[in-house]
Amino acid sequence: MIKANNEDPSNLHEWLTLKLFRMMGLPAPREAPAQVFLNGQILGFYFIVEHEDETFLQRNFGESGGYLYEWEQNGSYGFNNLGTDPSVYAPLLELKTGQPTPDLQNFTDLVQIINQTSSASFTDDQFIAALSAYLNPGLFLNHIAIEAVMSEADGICGGEVGMNNFDLYQFQNQTLYQMIVWDKDMTFWDPTRDILYGITTGNNINLLAQRLIAIPQYRTMYLNAVAKAQSLLGGAGGWGDQEITTENSIIYDYATNDPNKQCINSASVLGPCGAADYIAGVQADHSFLAARYPIVEAALAADGYVPAAPDPLIQSNGVSASGASQNISPGSWSTIMGADLGSALQAPDGTARILGGTFVSVEGVRAPVSVISSDTIQFLAPTDLAPGSANVVVSNNGALSNTVAVPVLTETPNILAVLHQNGTTVSQTSPVVPAETLVIYATGLGALNGNLAIDAVGPSSVLATTVDVPQVLLGSTPLSIYYSGLAPGFVGLYQVNATVPPTWVSGGAPTALMISDQGQSAMWQAQ
Repeated sequence: MIKANNEDPSNLHEWLTLKLFRMMGLPAPREAPAQVFLNGQILGFYFIVEHEDETFLQRNFGESGGYLYEWEQNGSYGFNNLGTDPSVYAPLLELKTGQPTPDLQNFTDLVQIINQTSSASFTDDQFIAALSAYLNPGLFLNHIAIEAVMSEADGICGGEVGMNNFDLYQFQNQTLYQMIVWDKDMTFWDPTRDILYGITTGNNINLLAQRLIAIPQYRTMYLNAVAKAQSLLGGAGGWGDQEITTENSIIYDYATNDPNKQCINSASVLGPCGAADYIAGVQADHSFLAARYPIVEAALAADGYVPAAPDPLIQSNGVSASGASQNISPGSWSTIMGADLGSALQAPDGTARILGGTFVSVEGVRAPVSVISSDTIQFLAPTDLAPGSANVVVSNNGALSNTVAVPVLTETPNILAVLHQNGTTVSQTSPVVPAETLVIYATGLGALNGNLAIDAVGPSSVLATTVDVPQVLLGSTPLSIYYSGLAPGFVGLYQVNATVPPTWVSGGAPTALMISDQGQSAMWQAQ
């Protein structure tokens, strides 16, 4: 969909906030700027926003069969108990997926847990255990922490009208919900806003946030999340400030030449706004970040925040593709090294988006995981990653690790095996022969043509070919490539079929083969 950002003259509030959500390890729609024309006439400057639908769910969670609701703001509601009749909650939840009716009983049960008073017969531990069947408290606290740092005036806590601006996904065949952020153009509201506003102070107190913050362990978790979000965002000259400068340089000409831009003014009236409003809005964004950082820092100290190492923890330079050094590529099998990453488990079906309470977030997307131990995770980088950099986070039962920015290359090739066409392994005792076609199995050969799911098994009917065809050298002799793509029946395994020239002569040296593309290469030698 396209969004006019009428509540934000700079057009940058939502764009930057959603990027911060993904940096923190939470799912968020992607956005891109665009000019919109009708019959050759410009309508205006907008942002294209990724739609939260089944396609979004499949990409981010590896499933789309659950209930997706758009939260409908209704008065000052903040998980208040309206009773046990599920129908009274119907105005709050607009079903977006194809089920004939919503599962209102599930939401009703969640509300009853949130509103059950702490007592000797319902301790804090029992509350957390009961809540966790419906909503992960750690992920919820990280969500509201980001909104607090960004001074969101229309979000989950302390909003002008109660809880607002999120979708709620109930995973298929589960009672568990995941909140998904959207519509963040009312961030950057007030740099002096209290980080506990809407939780313990201010208007429209969120009852779940209030209950969690009263438990010391979860108060600490919230303050840690605020500190992390503040650190990632930065102040004057920090990441957010630099991102605004960069994006302004990209959109300036288009945003200042929007003939139909409208903004809501101080009297809450929608009216025309132009280039001067945009320029002032961008400057206000810079000023907000410069002012917000020391205010959040002071608030954390006043609220008793004590810096501590993240748990779980990703090592510095601890993310690498197979055969690569501190880089990943689209579709590359990759490794995370760290501590307290999760229980030792292997995905029973090859890969899983969440395994024993642990998931890996790559730019907010839960990546396919194959093996987990306390200090190592094997995961598959999403196939639609763009070259540049990707933020990687590990969640262990809702506790989020530090964020590690990993360089993303177009390819990170790594040769696993070289076979003759009959399936036997090329070796010193079974060498390459002229005119034969070799089958090379590798990882990290990059993006694929078509629109495959991130964790798709290589198809055997319409083959999934690589966008870039690599070069294969046998010694110094180039081979002819007849296929480069996913190996049918496998996840993340590439296959290259390369034919040896009929005139090729080994020269008696051990067989050595190199595969390369876009400046990256991998060597293999027959044993």
